[in-house]
Amino acid sequence: MKMIDIRRATIKDAEKISSLGRKTFDESYGEFFNNKSNLINYLDWAFSIDKIKNSLTKPENLYWLVTDTYNSLPIGYAKLKLDTPSEFIDEEHVCKLQRIYLLQGYEARGIGGKLHQCIVKAAVDNKNNYIWLSNLKLKKQAVAFYKKKGYQIAGEHNFTVGDETFEFWAMQTKLK
Repeated sequence: MKMIDIRRATIKDAEKISSLGRKTFDESYGEFFNNKSNLINYLDWAFSIDKIKNSLTKPENLYWLVTDTYNSLPIGYAKLKLDTPSEFIDEEHVCKLQRIYLLQGYEARGIGGKLHQCIVKAAVDNKNNYIWLSNLKLKKQAVAFYKKKGYQIAGEHNFTVGDETFEFWAMQTKLK
């Protein structure tokens, strides 16, 4: 019996993605914030329904929605942004894996790997040669996940939310 469904998301999924984005970001990064108001302000800004709807309408943004078919609940999503160069990759035809999130309790079931396969296929279908992403250095499990998928550390950068700054790895992989 199939437990999950992965499909390309549409504008009709904006509320689900907004809700998932808030919850999964908080689950993934909330513990690293010293000032919770920085976290709340970021969640309100980054995952507002209007912002997600706007993002879904842009042709360079590809989203996927993951649903648990047992209870029909959305459990994760991903976003690939086409034609997104990186200062760390001196090549053309580069895209960015901006988000890949699953709710807590759904990790380590192979779902992230299946979602990643969808992303890679779309990247190749859109004639990209490289995918890059940013990964919080403190998220060692995520770094290990991407290394297993063939990503290598290409550089590092900071990301500031409110008055807090976080250190990230830029990771990249060449597509076949």
